[in-house]
Amino acid sequence: MAKGPLPSPGNSVRAGSKQAMDRFQSFHLFVRVVENGSFSQTAKETAISQATVSKQVSELEQFLGVKLIARTTRQLHLTEAGESFYKDAKKLLEEFDHVVSEARSLREKPAGTLRLATAVMFGRRQITPLIPRFRERYPDVIIEHYLSDATTDLVRDGIDLSLKVGGMKDSSYQARRLGATKRVTVAAPSFIEQYGTPNHPTDLARMPCLVFLGQGMPFEWQYRDTTGETITVSVSGGYRADTTEALREAALAGLGVYRAPLSTCGDEILAGELVRLLQDFEPEPVPLYAVMPNSTYLPQKTRVFINFLQEHFRHNRWISPYDAGAAALQDDQED
Repeated sequence: MAKGPLPSPGNSVRAGSKQAMDRFQSFHLFVRVVENGSFSQTAKETAISQATVSKQVSELEQFLGVKLIARTTRQLHLTEAGESFYKDAKKLLEEFDHVVSEARSLREKPAGTLRLATAVMFGRRQITPLIPRFRERYPDVIIEHYLSDATTDLVRDGIDLSLKVGGMKDSSYQARRLGATKRVTVAAPSFIEQYGTPNHPTDLARMPCLVFLGQGMPFEWQYRDTTGETITVSVSGGYRADTTEALREAALAGLGVYRAPLSTCGDEILAGELVRLLQDFEPEPVPLYAVMPNSTYLPQKTRVFINFLQEHFRHNRWISPYDAGAAALQDDQED
């Protein structure tokens, strides 16, 4: 009896490899659907059709033999099996990223796209001018810089690194302190000529102040007296904005008293365009953090960027360096 040709071992291996890669892709899509809370958003993010995303997640459920996501017309809910699988799949993907990162690090050339988020003024003043030097040193790292004064959800928005001025409130993220900057109160010379110079924080109650909407209600500024006690002042004025850039322009135009990190208005103070007020009542410097999604591993592209910032912030007149430990991140501390 004639027998057909035996299947080539090479073909079997290739078929198995393709199935494994397809399965791995479905793991990734499932994790992003969970973190985005949306099939359509995941489709936009990955540049594939929503139907393909939905199909791959459905095929993953069939492969596992369990329902992972309970779909309704408006919301997605993880099943008990989905919750468990999400945690394991995310850990697997992180370990995969680490393996790839470590393999690529052998050539000592960090590479990939670093998605960076900063506040508008801090990003424009302190980060964007440094990018040419960073790119010269690490030409294979592409920087995607997202500037916004709104709160950023690192996981949902797929951000690798966020730079935050102020205290850390979300313990679900990991952070590295880069330094500190003072929060100062300023006004234009024309404003002071019209309203006078405040001698005490309570004087601000009778002056128009420029309010940042992102801080939420009530609109209050805090100061510190000579004994270290906190002074809280309710402020108001005829102009409020959701970006610090707009508030800075309003301050330069003489519209009100402005309060901001020194790192975003120091140049205007030096130039005499803004006058620093209430220096005897300034609070302690606020910390500057590099904030990352909580993960066991820190990608090399992120690590070198943080080290680069720490190196340059040591010579920045508006940012006090942070020297705990050995300021710069060492590779063996994060692996």
